[in-house]
Amino acid sequence: MKQLTKISLAALALLPAGAFAAEIPVVTPVTPGGDLSISGVIGTIITWVLGLAGGVAVLFLILGGLQYITSSGNKDKAETAKQTILYAVIGLIVIALSFVIVAFVTQNAGKING
Repeated sequence: MKQLTKISLAALALLPAGAFAAEIPVVTPVTPGGDLSISGVIGTIITWVLGLAGGVAVLFLILGGLQYITSSGNKDKAETAKQTILYAVIGLIVIALSFVIVAFVTQNAGKING
């Protein structure tokens, strides 16, 4: 039993080491006080809207989880909660892909004619 405890503690101590394996750059279309071009302003607005939509999707994910927990074995309530969770996850995926597309377009907007 002592061996298992030591191994478990060693494994838990090494867990955070994997979190720093890769650094993911955060792409922001406009820096504060920076790009005031039309594409920069539109990119900033779209980024804010997508962030707000992501927050709403996360709230629906939490709501679906709470509905599922409180369904108390009622199949209809559990099925409704599962659909809420599924649609929230699909929404998060669409929002993430939209953010990637917006970031790509705003970074390359000036390179089209030049």
